[in-house]
Amino acid sequence: MPNPSTTPRRIFTATLILGVPGAGKTSLLATFARYLWETYQKVLLLYSWDGGAIPTDLQKLMRQGLIRFWRARTRSAEGLGIETLYQATKGYWPREIDPETGETSPGVDLVPPVTTLYTIACRKTGEILATLPTRGVITPTYCAGCKTLHPQAELNIAETVKRTPGFEMVGGVAYDGLTSMTNEVLSFMDHARGAGQVGGEKSAFGGVVVSGSIKLGGTNRADIGLGQSRGREFVNNSLSIPYLVEGPVFTALAMEATDEGGLPIVGAKLPGRAATDEASSWFGNVFEMGKTADEAGKDHFTLFLHPFTDAQNRRHLLKTSSSPTGLPAMLIDPLGAPWAQANLGRVFQLLDQDLQRALAEHDIPGAPGLGQTPTHYGETFSVSPSAVPPPGATLPALTAPVPPAAVVTPPPAPGGGAPPAVTARRRAPQTPAVAVVEPPASEPAAEPASASTTEPAPVSLPGPVVAGSGPPPPPGMKPPARLATS
Repeated sequence: MPNPSTTPRRIFTATLILGVPGAGKTSLLATFARYLWETYQKVLLLYSWDGGAIPTDLQKLMRQGLIRFWRARTRSAEGLGIETLYQATKGYWPREIDPETGETSPGVDLVPPVTTLYTIACRKTGEILATLPTRGVITPTYCAGCKTLHPQAELNIAETVKRTPGFEMVGGVAYDGLTSMTNEVLSFMDHARGAGQVGGEKSAFGGVVVSGSIKLGGTNRADIGLGQSRGREFVNNSLSIPYLVEGPVFTALAMEATDEGGLPIVGAKLPGRAATDEASSWFGNVFEMGKTADEAGKDHFTLFLHPFTDAQNRRHLLKTSSSPTGLPAMLIDPLGAPWAQANLGRVFQLLDQDLQRALAEHDIPGAPGLGQTPTHYGETFSVSPSAVPPPGATLPALTAPVPPAAVVTPPPAPGGGAPPAVTARRRAPQTPAVAVVEPPASEPAAEPASASTTEPAPVSLPGPVVAGSGPPPPPGMKPPARLATS
């Protein structure tokens, strides 16, 4: 038995077990539980939506504590169907459960495999004042030690993430099975449409079936697509469950369909037929449980590991995450020894050996190795305590200086009269004032008017530049001198 503390851990993926009813898919999960215990001393969480029998081997391991079984349909309160699927595929488990039968109350609370806690402490005394599940519920808290009601800014808040009590020995999860789980999505939509919660295209019979308090609205093509896409999301959810030592395992019924080219294929049975050829891409390993006959016509349980074409010319969509030579094409049980070879734990052992064989090969020259691969990336930023102003410090106001006022002198009045004193206050950035310039000497000057009727010439602030006078003077400069007349 390999020592998990010294053996490099294989990067796992999700595994799908296909098979017709009675092929032994569920019994194969018992071999998965034995592998977890014998290799890692971990137990298996088994979530079941199927209505089939629970094999004797599974019931034995349940009583030995190596399998924790939950009949997920017993969480049957109205409106909880899809929530149960989502949370279960994220590793949630009932807060209270009958370990012998796997049954729960209809509205039992589900708890996650990890819990985030926020510990609130007083900065003055260090006394822990509260432990809360979310940051949003933190309010001003009273400290009996310093007799002060502290706002949130005066509290020390520490966030910790740890395994939820009860999950310490969990190392693997299995879902029996994906076909029933996606059908549960359609059942939920049937009830939701009957209750008027869902609109859109009506079902084939075009109405609502009412029987007492039960209202059924049927399903349509959109519901079929929803069931298929939820199946993919359930698989993705399971890959985010923390602290697993082996990847999640799903079972599903096998169904014959045709691919886009019209060739017959065998894949997972999901709502509709469009996802049968696609579902295999959601998993890293896809195996099929079935039987093969020997020369005497005796049937042997067989676990098929590689894709193959059967006698009916149907392509079975299987795959493996090992190297091309890491796994045999199939594992066949001898007569009278079920699960001796057709064993999921045996498959995982072969995958472990395949990794060890690859690691034993010659390294690439000059490769830095995993020990030199960094675990943290990016720059670290910090602020020196001396750069932080002390509490109560007054910071200078950051305001822009006001430019000084500018005095603009108007041009002299025609005829030599004294110009009126005009003072204009100007702030940048405004167009500077421009003085009006007299015409050049080549043009005759206008005759001065009588002193009694002469008015001071108006000043334009700002105004256009007279043609021929050149560019306006810079701000703050005097206007050009008056040209002399002949």
